[in-house]
Amino acid sequence: MKTILKFSKLLLFTFLIVNISSCEKEDYLIFTAINQKEVKFQNEFQDVYKLSAQTSNNIAERLVWNAPDFDAPTTVTYVVEMSVNSDFSTIDMSSGDTSNNHLGVKVSSMLEFAETLGLDDDPNTTFSDGSPNNTGMVYARVTAYAGTSSAGANQSSTVSKTASMNIEVLENVGACTEASLSTWGLVGDAVNGWGGTNRGFSAGNDVPFLSNGQDGMFRAVATLYDGYFKIRQDNAWGLNYGDTGADGTLEQNGDNIAITAGHYIIDFDANNLTISVTKADTVWGVVGDATINGWGNAEDVKLMPDPCNDGVYVVKDVVLKDGFIKFRQDDAWGVNLGDNGADGTTEPNGDNIAVVAGTYDMILDTVNGTYTLTKK
Repeated sequence: MKTILKFSKLLLFTFLIVNISSCEKEDYLIFTAINQKEVKFQNEFQDVYKLSAQTSNNIAERLVWNAPDFDAPTTVTYVVEMSVNSDFSTIDMSSGDTSNNHLGVKVSSMLEFAETLGLDDDPNTTFSDGSPNNTGMVYARVTAYAGTSSAGANQSSTVSKTASMNIEVLENVGACTEASLSTWGLVGDAVNGWGGTNRGFSAGNDVPFLSNGQDGMFRAVATLYDGYFKIRQDNAWGLNYGDTGADGTLEQNGDNIAITAGHYIIDFDANNLTISVTKADTVWGVVGDATINGWGNAEDVKLMPDPCNDGVYVVKDVVLKDGFIKFRQDDAWGVNLGDNGADGTTEPNGDNIAVVAGTYDMILDTVNGTYTLTKK
C-alpha cells in the first residue's frame, strides 16, 4: 500500500513538473501580427502605358485596393488621388469619396496628365535637353477613412504607398485608319492547298489581308504549313505576286515564296511591292464548333493586331455556324477567354460564347476585357 502511495505521489510530481515546464516554454512563443490596417493597391501595373487619342475612351488601368481593418465594424470610405508630382504637391485628379474598392482610369485622363507634363505626339518636338517629350511619370495613392465620409476631425485613416506609372504618348508618324477588309489574300499549299481548302472566310478560300492603317499597306495573320504561298487579288490568278530571287521585293507572276510551318504576320506594301514575313511570338484566334475547324481540329481563325490600338485584335468576314466560340492564344488552351453572363466582357476560362449562323466581323480588346461580334 505504501509502495502504491509513493508511486502515485511520484506520478503527480512528474505531471506538475511537465506542466510547469510547458507553461514556462509557452512564455517564449512569439506571435507576429499582420497589419490589416494598411490599404494597398492590388493590381499589377504595366511597365508602360501607351496613350493615343484613338483610344481615349478605353480604360488605361483599373486601380484595385484592399479593404483595411480598423479594429471595429465600420463603413470605409476611399479617396484616390493622382498627381504628376511624386510628393503630391498638386492633386491633378481626385475620385472624391467612394465606397468602391476599384477605380477605372481612362486614357483620356492619362492624356490630360501628359499635357500637364508637357508631353505630346509630335515627333518633331523635344524637351529642352533634346530628348523626346512623349514620356513621363504619374503617381497614384488611395486613402481609406473609417466612416461614411473623408471629412471630419480626428478621422481614423490609412494611406497606401505611392504607385508610379510610366506613360508614353504614341507619336503621330502618320495617319492611322481603322482596319478594313482588302481584296488581297494569301494562297498556296502552305495556306489553303492553292485555293482548294476553305479557311472560313466569306469572300473565298484565301486568307484575307486587312488594311494596316495607311494607304496601300496591308497585313495578314495566319498559321502556315511547310510549303509555298503567293499574294493574289480577289481569290483569282488575274493579278498575283511572288518573289523572284527571295529578296523581299514582289513581282507580278513571280516565284512562289517558301515558308516553314508556324504562326506568321505578313505585311504587304502594295505601293512599293515589298513583303515582310515575321514569325509571331503570340497570336489570338477564334475556336469553336461554330467555326470551320471546330474545337481545335485544325488551326484557329486568326485575328490581326489592330493598327491603331495596342492590345486590340480584329478579324473580318468570318463565316460561323450555329454554335459556340471562344478566343484563345496560339491554338492552345493555356490562355483562353470566354464570357460568363453573355455581357460582352471576357473572363479567363470563361463560358463558351453562343452565336447564330452568319458572317461576322470580330474585335477582341484584351486591354479592357471586351469583345464585339458584328453580324453582316
